[in-house]
Amino acid sequence: MNVFIVEDEPIARERLIRLLKEIGNINIVGVADSKEKALSEMKDKEIDVLFLDIKLPDGTGLEIAKEVIEGMDNPPYIIFATAYGEFALDAFKANAIDYLLKPFTKEDVEKALEKIKNIENKSFNLAKIATITTNTEILIPVKHLSKIVLLKPDDIYYIKAELSETVIRTKDKEYISNRKLYEFEDILKYKGFFRVHKSYLVNLTKIKEMKSVEQSKFLITFQDIPDSLKTSRDGAKYLRDYLNI
Repeated sequence: MNVFIVEDEPIARERLIRLLKEIGNINIVGVADSKEKALSEMKDKEIDVLFLDIKLPDGTGLEIAKEVIEGMDNPPYIIFATAYGEFALDAFKANAIDYLLKPFTKEDVEKALEKIKNIENKSFNLAKIATITTNTEILIPVKHLSKIVLLKPDDIYYIKAELSETVIRTKDKEYISNRKLYEFEDILKYKGFFRVHKSYLVNLTKIKEMKSVEQSKFLITFQDIPDSLKTSRDGAKYLRDYLNI
């Protein structure tokens, strides 16, 4: 696994390098301490995983992630490793695989890399949920009146299970599907979606705010739509663990 590290703090950088070497089967192909140096040195390298700090002398890791995703034909998986917990949602909007808060452990790094291995090894049963893939874009067909509408994951705010159906909420409409919630979860969980309740699958990039409410739950509100959803207690716990908050 080819790894590139962007970290401006020498002690933190050396510690991450040491942890990766202890984990093994890691080839560190480059190290940079600034945005400019990182973007320059990554151009001619094959990179599987990119570790990014958030705050850099000449920019941010979020800016690097955006340029990498938009500018590379085969962008690497991105893991943020930082002391700043408040940027977690922004990181997942940038398609990060994980967000490690300093001081993280060897086990934290291993778990993040394991997520990538699981993605690489995952064999989705596309017969279960009819999806159309064009390059890296997934389109999800749903019925609307007498038509079939193809939805991009980014169009979806959340999916809610209701009796024997699921309701798919976009900015302007609700679509009804007879597919099960777990079927959507199988195909969307690596696209920024998270099961916050047995009945709700939420697009993390559409969240505006998560407010703590009774029994350690979250009340989630969304960008651009008035809807709100309450997580389960377990869903809130898993979400905290996932976002390292």
